[in-house]
Amino acid sequence: MNPDRVTMLDVARKAGVARSTVSRALRNDPAIPQKRCAEIKTIAEKLGYAPHPMVATLMSQLHSRRRRSDPFCIAWIDLWPRGSAAVSVPYWDTHLAGARQRAAELGYGVEVWQPEADGVSPARLRQILAARDQWGIIFPPVPETAIRYDFDLRGFSAVTIGTSLQAPAMHRVSHNHFQGIQLACDRLRAKGYERIGFVSSLAGNARINGKWLAAFLERQLHWPATHRIRPLMVKTGRDGREAVKRWLCEKRPDVIVCGDQQAAAWLGTHRRFPRVVWLTLGGNNNKLWGINQLPEVVGRAAVELAVGQIHRNERGSQTPTHNLLIDGTWVED
Repeated sequence: MNPDRVTMLDVARKAGVARSTVSRALRNDPAIPQKRCAEIKTIAEKLGYAPHPMVATLMSQLHSRRRRSDPFCIAWIDLWPRGSAAVSVPYWDTHLAGARQRAAELGYGVEVWQPEADGVSPARLRQILAARDQWGIIFPPVPETAIRYDFDLRGFSAVTIGTSLQAPAMHRVSHNHFQGIQLACDRLRAKGYERIGFVSSLAGNARINGKWLAAFLERQLHWPATHRIRPLMVKTGRDGREAVKRWLCEKRPDVIVCGDQQAAAWLGTHRRFPRVVWLTLGGNNNKLWGINQLPEVVGRAAVELAVGQIHRNERGSQTPTHNLLIDGTWVED
């Protein structure tokens, strides 16, 4: 052991408090006044105190060995309306599968809640979760764009998956959409495709804050002018199908990078069209080219982000929020 290492006892002596008080202050224990916590943290920083990494590892291991019959639970709050629950969509279900697996490894369970489908208000849901000691929350993606859910996060350690849930403010984890389309374009260029087209619905691109279109245009800057095809961003409905038909006839791309299911549906109405590369693959996708967004890995990362906050006693809305991006992988038949 390093004799010069600053210990928690050193901080306690300097602050004039018990060592247990220092421990609780460094973990943001709500029983310690915020002002006192800040004072103790300042003293610890000035003394050069840092937690012993092996002790933190040991505590994590001890927690993961908690009896499986009585695990702590993380709340998985599915905000999809009745009849379209996220868990009924294979891609979203893989998020949940990854979350359950990682939670079990860390000594936690995952309980799914569907407040919108069950008619439970945010205030009532908060009461239920508090009564069940489910202080960790994960919000999976929601069906619409820029959704605001009026849930009071005070006392909770929360994470959301994706970018569709905009409020309340919390840390988030998602696929790196910008990297995904760049990777797809680079692989296609390496295979000799020159005129690469991109098709997406306006809603699909807006759902990820425009990252698909931004990344595609960035890649086009590196291509000869004769290889650049204007991206097709279209609205839903019959106009979308007609726009795709005109665009295919006019631009004649060698290959199409497809952003979302709506765009895929439009392409599917045409008997003859080039190879399509999908940006939203996940799990087993035989005979398809595209980007596997690794939803299981995203789900695991969401649990790790939530559990980390629980261990550090970080509760409530976070400012600034952290965004953890998971790079996708290229797959082909």
